[in-house]
Amino acid sequence: MLKILTNVWFALAVAVGLLVAGSAYFASTVDTPGQWTGALVNAVAVGASGMYVGTMIRRRRRNTRR
Repeated sequence: MLKILTNVWFALAVAVGLLVAGSAYFASTVDTPGQWTGALVNAVAVGASGMYVGTMIRRRRRNTRR
């Protein structure tokens, strides 16, 4: 299970899914009183996906044996 979570391609797939979900929620809340929640969800999704992909790439680079 841990091996799939540290896979860079899996991290990219999760990141794209988070970006699509966050953007869809943001688009559905435009011109509503809860518009700020859409912006907040989108910002959290973008930040979390970027951190996850970056962490997995850094982990992969540091753990490679030469």
